[in-house]
Amino acid sequence: MRLKLTTLFAPEAEFRTHSLACVLQGVRRRPMRRRLLPTIVGLGVVAMLSVPGVSSAATIVNGGFETGDFTGWTVVNQPGGSGDWFVYSGTSSPLSGGPIAAPPEGTHAAVTDQTGPGSHVLYQDVALETGFKHTLSFDVYYDNRAGAFATPASLDFTVSPNQQYRVDIIRPTAPVTSVAPGDVLATVFQTKVGDPLTLAPTPVSFDLSNFAGTTVRIRFAEVDNQSFFNASVDNVAVTSKRALPASKDQCKHEGWRSFGVFKNEGDCVSFVATGGKNLPSG
Repeated sequence: MRLKLTTLFAPEAEFRTHSLACVLQGVRRRPMRRRLLPTIVGLGVVAMLSVPGVSSAATIVNGGFETGDFTGWTVVNQPGGSGDWFVYSGTSSPLSGGPIAAPPEGTHAAVTDQTGPGSHVLYQDVALETGFKHTLSFDVYYDNRAGAFATPASLDFTVSPNQQYRVDIIRPTAPVTSVAPGDVLATVFQTKVGDPLTLAPTPVSFDLSNFAGTTVRIRFAEVDNQSFFNASVDNVAVTSKRALPASKDQCKHEGWRSFGVFKNEGDCVSFVATGGKNLPSG
């Protein structure tokens, strides 16, 4: 059922609703043999290089929305439309009052809600430090109360029909609603025509390593002009691991600098040639 853009969505009961489930313990102290020290120190350095979660490598602020608001995030709504992004808890949509899934992690999550057509963007810019492998992860879910999806190449709710939810990596300098190929670096998630109208909380992950050394914009966008559409997200995070070379070629042509731990090219090549036994000296 198509609605005129100037008309509020009808009450929930008038729309068909589809529900498809889309140490160490203490030991007796005794002298340590001197010859064991290099091995122990070496193991410590290897552990330091391989563990994830270096806080300065990439940081999502308030990825679980547990502050109860959008601290760290930016919300943009198309002028003239209805609705917004909301931080919610419980199992009811905050504006239209329809049933939605509870936050899958913690007590809060983000959701779109409306009483008429609109376009809603939620984004955060993230600096990805060079020399690391970065992985974006989040839980995505939705409830589309229209009879189908419509996915034109536009986030404008005046383009009809338009009923979609998408997650993109875009350039921070691009217009916030752009879907131009030169602005969208990657599309991580997008509803398509024929998809189930309801999706339960589902983990999604995406490798951001190709963008290391740059700042990217992570954008969650929902458009609706056919009926109510609750698009939700929770538990947004970027995890980072120190990147290390797997071949000597990665050390050449100044490539050793990108890893951030080698003194020079020879240091990098030695690490690869010995299978990591010769630790970085930088």
